[in-house]
Amino acid sequence: AFSRFRDDENLIDASLGALNTKRNNLPNAIARLQDELKKTRKEMDELKLKIALGGQQSAGGDGDSDATREIGGVKVLAKLVDGLDANGTRPLSDTPLAPLKSGVVVIGRKDEGKVGLIVRVSDDLTSRVRAGDVIREIAPIVGGRGGGKADMAEGGGTAPDKLSEAIDASYGVIERMLN
Repeated sequence: AFSRFRDDENLIDASLGALNTKRNNLPNAIARLQDELKKTRKEMDELKLKIALGGQQSAGGDGDSDATREIGGVKVLAKLVDGLDANGTRPLSDTPLAPLKSGVVVIGRKDEGKVGLIVRVSDDLTSRVRAGDVIREIAPIVGGRGGGKADMAEGGGTAPDKLSEAIDASYGVIERMLN
């Protein structure tokens, strides 16, 4: 028991030194580090998404890029992104929508042999284009399915080689909905 106690004390002392804190502040120091880590991960995911989307959300950008098209007066951005997993893409899927102000965003990603799709529609367009309907049409192209609400929908599949085809098809799907 004494040996175990001594090992625990050594571990605590090493932790206090690494965290540069006093014993009675150890829980607060750990909580602070966890908060900083969470914030840093979110910032990293935001930067990854900006890089994946070609940096189009940089200051002063209006969201236009090679992948943004105007269909029936509506801006539509359909893009393949690399380096993001579902946890990084989902909460940040509205990032490319912000500079468009009014429009539709379709993001596709590959991750370990699977495909993920997210569709976001600005609130002013949900009566004309429903994200859930878009995802239900493009997800089968990648061998999957999906669903969601009018403003946001997710889907996936198991055919990563068809992801570009699904992203390209989204323009046609949205055009049919707008007509």
